[in-house]
Amino acid sequence: MPERAFFTSPEEHYADLERGEPQTILRWTAETIDRLAIATSFQSSGLVILHMMRAIRPGLPVLFIDTGFHFEETLAFKDEIVARWDIDLVQLRGEHGSAERQAEIYGPKLYERDPDRCCAINKVEPLQPALENYDGWISGLRRDQSPIRAQTPIVEAQMLRSGSEILKIHPLARWTKQDVASYIKEHQIPTHPLLEKGFASIGCWPCTRAIRNGESERDGRWDGLGKTECGIHTFGKQTEADQ
Repeated sequence: MPERAFFTSPEEHYADLERGEPQTILRWTAETIDRLAIATSFQSSGLVILHMMRAIRPGLPVLFIDTGFHFEETLAFKDEIVARWDIDLVQLRGEHGSAERQAEIYGPKLYERDPDRCCAINKVEPLQPALENYDGWISGLRRDQSPIRAQTPIVEAQMLRSGSEILKIHPLARWTKQDVASYIKEHQIPTHPLLEKGFASIGCWPCTRAIRNGESERDGRWDGLGKTECGIHTFGKQTEADQ
């Protein structure tokens, strides 16, 4: 059996980043981590990070998980931003290759029968091997998005299947939805077209709906399925046993 991998102890200065503004965190990240990537689904928080990094460290690879179930609006908007900002896009996709092929292998509507498996096939499994090529990746998670994200750290370690450790950076963790909207407006950044139709958090079309009055940002995801996360932000996380 391979030796068990352990998380390294967080460096002391990570605590200083907790008080930093996103640009400060991103500058530290750009200067500290050589093999670095940004992951985004081209929603507002991700666009803010892409915009900031264009001035800090342009040309970073941008990981986009093409699940085969994206809204047409998402794919068109992704193409628009990639062309406008000259992004080095790395598209990741599950081994099945298409929604039709997935239905042949696993049966129809896997996203309803076993949404966790569907997310694992289309999101987690393509991302994990891709991350082996990097020492750090940047995500747009914010603490105000949902209760499960309320404790999101600025910097955390994530264990990959190989036993390698990668740093995951959340420069917008302390920002709110309004902070993001203000930055978008100030810098005249285009936004996902489905936002104007009442969507707040946009994933795959079978598992995403517009939110209703009084609902939180992620209430439109996996409605009625008892699910809140796809898995890419929860795998390989440090537990008390590792500390």
